Amino acid sequence: MLSQLELEARYADAASAATAHFVYAGHVNEAIERCDLAQEGDIVADAIGGAGLCVPNLRELASKARDAGGRLIVDGTVPSHFGCRPLELGAAVALEALDRVAAGRLSRKVVAIASRAPLSFDGVDAVGSDVIDAADLAAIDEGLRTFPDRMQCHVDHARALAEYLACFEGLACVSYPGLATHPDHEVATRVLVHGFGPAVDFELPSSWGVSAGEFIECCRLNGRTEPAGGYATRLHARDGAKGYAVRVFAGLDDPLVIAADLDQVLRSCAVL
Repeated sequence: MLSQLELEARYADAASAATAHFVYAGHVNEAIERCDLAQEGDIVADAIGGAGLCVPNLRELASKARDAGGRLIVDGTVPSHFGCRPLELGAAVALEALDRVAAGRLSRKVVAIASRAPLSFDGVDAVGSDVIDAADLAAIDEGLRTFPDRMQCHVDHARALAEYLACFEGLACVSYPGLATHPDHEVATRVLVHGFGPAVDFELPSSWGVSAGEFIECCRLNGRTEPAGGYATRLHARDGAKGYAVRVFAGLDDPLVIAADLDQVLRSCAVL
C-alpha cells in the first residue's frame, strides 16, 4: 500500500493539482472553515449542488473572483475529480469528500483539498494533512485504483434513472444536468466531463399528500442503511423528510431494478 504522502500525490495528479492534503471533516464546508481556506474576495461554489442540482459556470466565477482580488474555491464532491476539473477551469482550490472514491469504506469522512499551487497566506502554510488511519488509507488506495470505472457506472446509471423519471407523468419536477430541460444543461456540457454526475432530483406533487420521507420509506431499495458512496443507490430527502424533493445518488446496482422499485412506489402514490 502507498504511504499517505504518496496517496496524496497520486490524488493530486488525478485532480490536475500541484498538491493535495487529506483531512478528517464531517463535510467540505467544515474543512474549509477548519483550514481557514476562504479569505476576503474568495468565492466558494459547488460544481453541482443546491436545489435542482445547479451547475455554475466555473470559468466565469473564477474570473469574477480574480477581479475581486480573490480566488475560486470549489466543492467538487458530487461530480468528483473524475467528472469535473475545477482547477483546469480556473479554480485555485478544489475539495472533495472521498466517500465515493473509497467505495463507502471509510471509518470517518475524509476530505481531499487539492490546489493549483501550495496553499499559503502571507508566506505561511495554511493547510496541513491529518494523519489518516491505516484502514482508511487502504480504502482510499484501493478505491483510487478502480475509481474511474466505478464512477463512470455511477454517472451512467444516474442518466438512466433521470431518463426514466423524466418520462413519469405527474412529477412536479425532474432535475438532472444531462437533461436538455435542465436550466444549466448547456453550461454543464462545458463544465462537466464523462457525463453529468451521479445525482438526480425529483419532486413529488404536494397534491399526492406524500412527503419525501414517506416516499423513501416505501421504497424497498432506498439504500438508507448502506454507506454513502458505496455500491447501493441511495435516496435522500433533499429538503428534509417533510419536504417533497427526493435526491437519488445512483449506485453500482442495476438501474433497471431501481427504476422498477421507484415506479411501483410512484404509481401507488399517484393514485392515493
